[in-house]
Parts: sequence; C-alpha cells; structure tokens
Amino acid sequence: MQVHLFVKLGGVHLRPFLKGLFLVPALLGVLQGIARGDDILRAEYLPKTVMQGDGCLVRAWGPPFKSIHGEVQGQRFPMTPCREEGVYQGLIGIGMNTRPGPYETKIVAINGDGQVSSRLLSLKVGKANFGTEKLSLPPDMVDLDGKALERVHSEAARLKALFQIYRDERLWKGAFICPVEGKLSSTFGLGRVINGQRKSPHTGVDLEAKEGTPVVASNHGVAVLVDTLFFSGNSVILDHGWGFFSMYFHLSQALVKDGERIPTGTMIGRVGSTGRSTGPHLHWGIRVRENHVDPLSVLRLGEYLRE
Repeated sequence: MQVHLFVKLGGVHLRPFLKGLFLVPALLGVLQGIARGDDILRAEYLPKTVMQGDGCLVRAWGPPFKSIHGEVQGQRFPMTPCREEGVYQGLIGIGMNTRPGPYETKIVAINGDGQVSSRLLSLKVGKANFGTEKLSLPPDMVDLDGKALERVHSEAARLKALFQIYRDERLWKGAFICPVEGKLSSTFGLGRVINGQRKSPHTGVDLEAKEGTPVVASNHGVAVLVDTLFFSGNSVILDHGWGFFSMYFHLSQALVKDGERIPTGTMIGRVGSTGRSTGPHLHWGIRVRENHVDPLSVLRLGEYLRE
C-alpha cells in the first residue's frame, strides 16, 4: 500500500530538525535500559522504537563536561551541548541493511579535572518492511551498453570515494529543513523492480513537485559535487561535516558551484526529471559515511530535540 505524505503543500508540515546533532553509521534501536555506568552520567535513546534505516537521538545529561562522545563498534561519534547546561545530544543513523537485534553503545564524558564517566546502553534494532515498487523505464536506461556501463562504474567509484571523506568540522548550523515543497511519491528502502529486473533498493525519498520548483539546502554545508550523472541526472551533494551528507538528484538545473559554502535555505537548484526518472521530482537522500538513512525518520526526531 502506497502511503502519501505531503510536505508543506496540502498536508503535514515536516518540521525543522537537528539542533546540535550528528549522524554516524551505527547499529542501534530501542532503548532496553542502562546496563551500567557512573551515577553522574545518564543517557537515553529516542524514539523508543527504532527500525532499520531510521535515525535515533542519543541524549545524555549530568554535570557540565569538558568533552563527551559516543562509541559504537569501535567508532567514535561526537555529542554537542544543548542550551540547557549539562544536556548533550547526538544523532545516529541506522543502516538500512543493519541486522536486526541488540547492540551496545558507550557514552564517555570527561570533566574539567580529567575524570572519566561512562554509560553503556543496550538497544535493539527492529526489522523494517520496506516494500517493493515496480517501474517502467526506457530500455536504454536499464539495459546498458558498454559505454554506458563504463560511465556508471566510473561515477560509482567517484561517489564511493566522496562518501569516505570525513570533514572534521561541523558546518551545519541549527535546525535542518525539508528541501522542497511537494508530495512523497516514493519512500525510503523500497525494493525496485525496473522493467521486470530487480535493482538496488531506493536509498532516499522522492518528493513529487512541478518542474522548476525551488530546491533549497537543508542546512549549511559545502557543495562537494555539482554534476550531471547517468542515473541521478543533474545532482548536488552537500557535505555538512562530521561525515554527514545530503543529496539532491534529478534537478532541472543546479544553481551552485563545487566548493561553494551554502547557508541553510539557499536555493541550490530546481526540480526536474533528469537522469533515470519517470517524471518531475526531487530525490532527497541522507548519507552518513557508507550508510543510507531515511530523511523522513530524521525529520521526525524534531519532536524530541531540546534547543
């Protein structure tokens, strides 16, 4: 069953989100309780139910700390202070292919005297039912010849290298916003069957809008790719720092340049139907290093945030 969600136009307003947050590749889910740790450091996970491909808010509180971070399977992720003293938040992205089951996360905080406090949380990832979508496209966009395949492989290698870059600088500022006014026409994680052939799952959301509708930057960042690609057409990718990227595909035109620093809400392009597309829409994706995360699940975290 296809569920339609309206973004600002004609329905639900997706709220600005992410104040002092960061997405990292992780294996997390429902809060099972605090396993052990120092009494001065507390932590929780929101929402209470987290599935494959979702975003998860990590909140910690205690005395003011000099530094605080999380650790997941040997990887560190930063947590940032809120305006409320002694409260810290971080955002973790759960990969769509994460194996369901329990996982642990460690929160580590250091006070001004160098004393270390830690807290272990036990969580569980639930299995998501992403569904399947069937599409019909021109054969030359599906059954690729040698030249097209060479281009696709070259572009895939370029993107892989791009997403392995970790900018140790937080570029985003304040709340993130939805990049376009439109209707949700294709959800995250859908299995794709194109002209009878099973393809890779959908790694973002499609927001249907009229040709030429403005597309804006969801937050401050640097344009690290502005180009025309075989599958995604006219494309813009923004690096928001700390391994977090946002992607804007199938544009009729891009209005920014590589290396340009772009504030939140800046018009970066217009909705189109370039690349492998069945009609005017924006494909909006969020990627954290090698993990794809549902942008709508991240937007929903706005209700839990403390400014």
